[in-house]
Amino acid sequence: MATVYVKADIRRRQLVTAARRVLARQGLAGSTLRAVAAEAGVALGTVHYAFPSKEQLLRAVLEDVVEDISTVLRESSATSTDLESGILAAARTVWSTVVEGEPDEHLMQYELSIWALRTAGMADLARWQYDRYLDLITTHWQQVAARVGVTLSVPAEQLARLQLAGADGLLLQHLVSRDARRSMSDQETLVRQLVRYADPQPIARER
Repeated sequence: MATVYVKADIRRRQLVTAARRVLARQGLAGSTLRAVAAEAGVALGTVHYAFPSKEQLLRAVLEDVVEDISTVLRESSATSTDLESGILAAARTVWSTVVEGEPDEHLMQYELSIWALRTAGMADLARWQYDRYLDLITTHWQQVAARVGVTLSVPAEQLARLQLAGADGLLLQHLVSRDARRSMSDQETLVRQLVRYADPQPIARER
């Protein structure tokens, strides 16, 4: 049987997808390159060729997870008419699509973040992850505010830090309780309080 050639970028994508499934199912301790190869249906050598080390594969997994979340965030709240509805729409979409849809993947994210902080030379990955989240949330506050015609009385960067801190804590609680209704309610309360703190003011129109 002839060997089917798969482009390198496609193969890497397949392996990252397989690694995400293995990590979500078995946790970091139980995830080996051999397990990823079995999940993807390829030889172990194929994994080593695409990702010479487990660290490189884990970095690619975390980058992929962050990109998924950023895509959901960018596509939400496009039709909002006020700041609260816009920020709420994004929070609800991210929570229902990303968190409730794949809770074990978020447990995996916590594992990977702690792993990165404890592994020599990998702390920059955890920093990159949170910087990326903050950039996304900051931009979202700014874009929604501009779309609905208001200014923020609090810097968007600070609002983003507070929202991420609150969402992180609520997500960890959710992974323990698995109480979807309570978690969503708490997320919505967090957003409403942040919008109140932001004190949005209408942009003065030129006469």
